[in-house]
Amino acid sequence: MARETAPPSREEIEERIQQVGRYSRVVHIGLFIILTAFLLAVIVVLPANLESPSQAVESILMPLTFVGLGTILYGIGMHLHLMHLNLVRQLQPEPTDDKRSAPDSND
Repeated sequence: MARETAPPSREEIEERIQQVGRYSRVVHIGLFIILTAFLLAVIVVLPANLESPSQAVESILMPLTFVGLGTILYGIGMHLHLMHLNLVRQLQPEPTDDKRSAPDSND
């Protein structure tokens, strides 16, 4: 037997939306930190290793990898953010639901 649950209230939906906004800000902050570290590596570490191309590539490879991974994680975070907003939108009761669920009294 399937367990029936009541649809979420407006307060629960608003709470979920507020949590999504907080997680979205955390994802933005994480990407900002990764990009800042990359820029610091390019500005500080790269000029010190310009004697040979191999040293230059080696000095910038790790920060570049982190920027790539950070961008991927940012994309995943934003995708999950949009999916959650879509779910919350679908969970909101529509005003026309009451009219459709009321039994016909014309019989």
